[in-house]
Amino acid sequence: MILKKLSVYDFIMNAQYVCYEWRNICKDPLTWHTIVMSNTSIYINRHPHCRNSSPMTIMFDSWLKKMCKCMIDLSAGHLIYIDICDFGDKDLLEYIINSSSQIRSLRFNNCCIYDKKRLNVNELAKKLPQLYNLSICFCHAFSKDFLEAIGICCPRLTKLNLCKHYKCFDKENKIYNDEDGGDDGHDEDAFVIAKTMPQLLRLRLCQNKITNIGLVAILDGCPRLEFLRVIKCDYLNLKGSLLERCVRQIKYFQIDTEEVKNDDHWTQIL
Repeated sequence: MILKKLSVYDFIMNAQYVCYEWRNICKDPLTWHTIVMSNTSIYINRHPHCRNSSPMTIMFDSWLKKMCKCMIDLSAGHLIYIDICDFGDKDLLEYIINSSSQIRSLRFNNCCIYDKKRLNVNELAKKLPQLYNLSICFCHAFSKDFLEAIGICCPRLTKLNLCKHYKCFDKENKIYNDEDGGDDGHDEDAFVIAKTMPQLLRLRLCQNKITNIGLVAILDGCPRLEFLRVIKCDYLNLKGSLLERCVRQIKYFQIDTEEVKNDDHWTQIL
């Protein structure tokens, strides 16, 4: 019971040195089937030398990645659920996916996966046959190709949380064009979802450039969809027959013009 209340920082840095029994627990691969590093403020408060300076932030992110990889190694292929926020990058994403074929839930939020060398998305997606829950939020340069590969290679996927930035930045905070490009509505993501994810039950879209055409495609292509939440998708114009269809077809349908913070209910659902 005590170990369950510890943060991952305390678990890996301190708990294993308390006694022989706790050390054995920390080394058990099944202990690490779930890895949650979504509240980095916990580690920042614990780290006495971490301040707001940019070099220190970069160094601290590197330390978090090393700690995360250490926990992944301890899982010894038994990793099932992983939640990463703020410090992830392309290399860490590849490391996670290559570590286990048992991953069922992958949450990768507010991370930068921009790199001049693109991910081998098809090979990575093939390594996630058990994936049923995917959350990709504000991850710069997450491509339509990766989304399509996930849809094709992960037939068990039933939950998708996809949030995007209209403007994207690389590791040096330089703006580059996002996958959609331009200031017009774009339905590439919607068409991929409709074409490759007919089994989808729960979907959350935030700051996506989806238009009414894309939403209709999702409604047609995902007949099992029960939960749909649309947040700050400014190119949608929901009214009339389309709005009526959403309310009639989707059991839980919600549209927000502003992003809602601390949305624990929808976080649990998705």
